[in-house]
Amino acid sequence: MKKFSRLGIFTLTTAITILLILPAAQAIDFKVSGQVNRAVLWGDNGNDDDVKFVDNDNSSTRFRFTGSNEFDNNWKVGFKWENEMESNSSADDSLDDGEGVIDIGSNDDTGDVSFSERHMDIYFQHSKFGKLSLGQGDTASNGTSEVDLSGTDVVNYSDIDDMNGGFFFRDDDNNVITSIGDAVNNFDGFGRRDRIRYDTPKFGPVYFSTSYMNGQSYDFAGRFAYQWEGFGKLAAAASWLPADTQRDTYRQYSGSISFLHSSGFNVTVSGADRYDTPGDDEPWNIYGKLGWKLTKWAFSVDYTYSEDVDQIDDEATSVGAAAVFNPWKSVELYGSYRWNDLDRDRDQRAAGVGNAESIHSVMVGTRVKF
Repeated sequence: MKKFSRLGIFTLTTAITILLILPAAQAIDFKVSGQVNRAVLWGDNGNDDDVKFVDNDNSSTRFRFTGSNEFDNNWKVGFKWENEMESNSSADDSLDDGEGVIDIGSNDDTGDVSFSERHMDIYFQHSKFGKLSLGQGDTASNGTSEVDLSGTDVVNYSDIDDMNGGFFFRDDDNNVITSIGDAVNNFDGFGRRDRIRYDTPKFGPVYFSTSYMNGQSYDFAGRFAYQWEGFGKLAAAASWLPADTQRDTYRQYSGSISFLHSSGFNVTVSGADRYDTPGDDEPWNIYGKLGWKLTKWAFSVDYTYSEDVDQIDDEATSVGAAAVFNPWKSVELYGSYRWNDLDRDRDQRAAGVGNAESIHSVMVGTRVKF
């Protein structure tokens, strides 16, 4: 708890107190929910290996307060207040201290705790006019690279560095090259920000969104979801970030699509391209997954290729396999293996630094929702 801020403690205490003293009848109905997601993460970077006890950043530990009510038949007003609390995030924890020595310091003893807001959002929704959201929350483009119907996204999905992003690639002399988190990127949208967002009503299986954020940034997105009875379901999303603003100097296209057949077979594809000047060498990413989803089990294998992310001519590759078991409602047990590799051009490597060793990682854990 050494890094748990006083503000975080105050916020949580205040929220619980308010919920306890509120009268039973409210204009807005609310509920409390959340999850705890803990895992054991092993890694081997070709020089060192270690075991870490982490919070699985693929779907972090969090709690939330949500509420909504309908007014005058056509209007719905609601809110979402969600906070994240992680001890040793799997995306940040490393195998070493950056000097070639396995870190056996304080974060192995007690854990580095972070407390941060995810959503602090109010929305107004009308059946004919759509939905208007104001506050800290998802931008229109958030998640457009991450549509996934496989049932294994709790441990493996397109943002692969959530599993082991803090692990460093090293050469055979133990020189640091870069981290997995810096070498790969699924180039999803703007994430969660303070913004105003508008979602259109659904036109059949399709709706569109746009948002405007601090720093004069804005984005556009479209989403599709359809289910064929007895055949399967299809979901897709795409976004455009015409940024080039005070905060975001790049432009980006992102999209993903996932199909789940009624037999359980599923396939997912994600791709994105980020550019400053069209025609230049700019970073891009492609991700693919094949899976099989049963009543209580889900299995998948995936492949990722990122180019020019950390440096020009970098080629980062990753292959993963995952299994998720859902024995009871709101309880999941999972395991994942991931192989990461980086090919950096000789001219881009620092003097005396050789080729990167591959990194092997295994994560085993559980997510419990409430």
